[in-house]
Amino acid sequence: MLKSTSFTDKCTGLPILTIGREGRDTAHNYFTAMTWLSNSRHVIVHTDMDRETWTGNIVRFDTETGDVQVLGEGLTWGSGVVSCDDILYLLDKNELYAIDAWGGERRTICKLEEHCTFFGPLSITNDGKVLGVYWKEELLPSEDAASESREADWVIGTVNSTSGEVRETARPRFDEPYPVANHAMINPVDPGQMFFSHEGATEQIPDRLWVVDTRTGDMRNLFTQKLEESGRLVEYVGHEMWAFDGSGLYFLKYPHSPDKPTGVYFVDRRGEQHEFINGDYRYWHVGISPDGRYAVADTQELGISKIVLINTATKQSELLCELPCRGMHPGHPHPSFSPDSRKVTFTFSDEHDRLHVGIMDISSHYIGKGL
Repeated sequence: MLKSTSFTDKCTGLPILTIGREGRDTAHNYFTAMTWLSNSRHVIVHTDMDRETWTGNIVRFDTETGDVQVLGEGLTWGSGVVSCDDILYLLDKNELYAIDAWGGERRTICKLEEHCTFFGPLSITNDGKVLGVYWKEELLPSEDAASESREADWVIGTVNSTSGEVRETARPRFDEPYPVANHAMINPVDPGQMFFSHEGATEQIPDRLWVVDTRTGDMRNLFTQKLEESGRLVEYVGHEMWAFDGSGLYFLKYPHSPDKPTGVYFVDRRGEQHEFINGDYRYWHVGISPDGRYAVADTQELGISKIVLINTATKQSELLCELPCRGMHPGHPHPSFSPDSRKVTFTFSDEHDRLHVGIMDISSHYIGKGL
């Protein structure tokens, strides 16, 4: 039975509410995808997961009463996002479907052709009207000769959450050995703009951050990564997330980048300005609060991960906790916020290497106290 307990972090003395099941793995959504319902009380978690396939059950959990409602079974972690009106959107191969988080009713939003496969994470505008998606399209033998050198295209697109209309936005077609375009995210306030990443070994990707105009298909690199005169890349970046006001993207320059400082950065939506936010720790992922006041980041360290709160205005950081970390999906902490910006959510390992969801209420400790 999924249940909640609480304990005090040994490093900071701060309380942590945990959700989990003994002997089983439980995790929340990917850090760019909302995992809470609009009341910031009920959270969507993935539990009873198989460690090899990441398949398990998606449930609605009441953090005040411990009530559990199963919404789906045998589903793969990492494919969901919760909308402002408490609809859980999920992917299954070529299908995008929705589950009402209260009533449990399921409906298909759209289906791609059989040779196409959706991949997560999903993204959605703040008003819940447009989803940002991407998919892999296996190329058919009959297609034009220019496609013969490729086995598949990676396609960036949008889906209207009401009508189910699918609109292809871009086919980036990056060169081998790193042809993948992924992590597509719709601008939260402007469905006319989408982000996507050039995926691959970060030490080899000189153009990670891209945006596309969904009306015209115009694409451009948003952040010019530094190169030495020899041509060697010295900025390794990734794990991007839109600010909720759509003003730009937060991302990480990873700790092993030769160019310093490393840490959390912000680039505006036009790519005209970027700024360094904080590099106090060896950051890994960074989530942003809906009110824009805070970022929360985890760290990549051997066997553990720190969860760190950052004030986006003062750029000060504060350690929230330090907990065991499996270091492999879906066991990354992936810290994120509740809709009211008062709760930080993350995944961690217990002493038996089983995953649990941790929740920390930051409102009473930090708001109004300088951070």
